[in-house]
Amino acid sequence: MTNTTSPGLHSRLQFALLNSRQKQKSVLQQGFTLVELMIVIVIVGILSAVAIPNFLAQTDKAKVAEAKTNLAAILKQAQVQYVEDGSAPSTSAADLITNYKAPAANTTLFNYTGAWATPVYTVTATGSSKDAGLTGDTIKGCVNFDTGFVAIQGKIGSTAPTCS
Repeated sequence: MTNTTSPGLHSRLQFALLNSRQKQKSVLQQGFTLVELMIVIVIVGILSAVAIPNFLAQTDKAKVAEAKTNLAAILKQAQVQYVEDGSAPSTSAADLITNYKAPAANTTLFNYTGAWATPVYTVTATGSSKDAGLTGDTIKGCVNFDTGFVAIQGKIGSTAPTCS
């Protein structure tokens, strides 16, 4: 069989095939426009502006939770000791560490001290040097040994509890 197609038709067919292959680029070769990239950057910026403050608030809550847990343990230990032997609770930081298993000074985010005014025992957690953002901040807890009422401050900067 002989080739009946003309040379002009063959070259036009090759040109059409090459042209169609160039139009069908892969997804990786197509890329994104500048406008699409800018929209993505704006969306990521908005999401991070919302998420970062929420994340920081959660870390602050976790730090306060440490103090509240230790305050509750110290107050309960002091109350148990008072009920068992009737002795006044310890107030110095060293005694809190020895008698009530409070964390040693500057080993956690807060240092602990106590105050006794019959029948109310108050323990104060003061921000330690472990976290510069907490230095000087306080959280208080108290227990009334006559009634058994225990209260712990909700967050830093809120009103200190009263157990009278």
